[in-house]
Amino acid sequence: MSKKSAWAGAIVAAVGLTVGGIAVATAAEGPDGPAAAFAERHPGGPGKGGRADKAKLKDSTLVVGRVKSVETGKLTITKDDGSEVSLTTDGATKLRGGDLAGLKADQRVTVRVKDGKALNVALAKAQVRGTVKDVNGNNATLVQVDGLQTPLDLSSVSEKPKNGDLVAITGTVSDGKTIKVDQLRQLPK
Repeated sequence: MSKKSAWAGAIVAAVGLTVGGIAVATAAEGPDGPAAAFAERHPGGPGKGGRADKAKLKDSTLVVGRVKSVETGKLTITKDDGSEVSLTTDGATKLRGGDLAGLKADQRVTVRVKDGKALNVALAKAQVRGTVKDVNGNNATLVQVDGLQTPLDLSSVSEKPKNGDLVAITGTVSDGKTIKVDQLRQLPK
């Protein structure tokens, strides 16, 4: 192998690692994993985001936390650091997949904010894996790999898991601790 070929191969490998590293870093960014990172980069959801949306979002920030209260024209969030922020809302404030009046206390959200106004609100999704135990109708417990036990609400799942099933779930945290399961996927043991 000539020196030119060796250098060319090294450059191609370096570019590939750099591009791959950027892709991995992009997928991992965001406080709640890829879903929150996607919500941050695409606040209007898939297929949205023209020039007007990008101009509106310029210089905006992302607030992540739990809903403390929702009132007409006002949304109060308890951020992950324990501090509270009160945001103004209006008819232009969007809740992905619903109406702001439907937000409840303790729901985990990501909020795109500009000048103290909530522009977009999205329910943050929980994504966990573990072993199911104590299945009782629409209730169960998920034992995660680290031993953490999380209550599950299975009312939206048509095929209920059995005790001992290894699963990956996606859902929303409804009361600060229980995950209301939207999707459940059986994993091989």
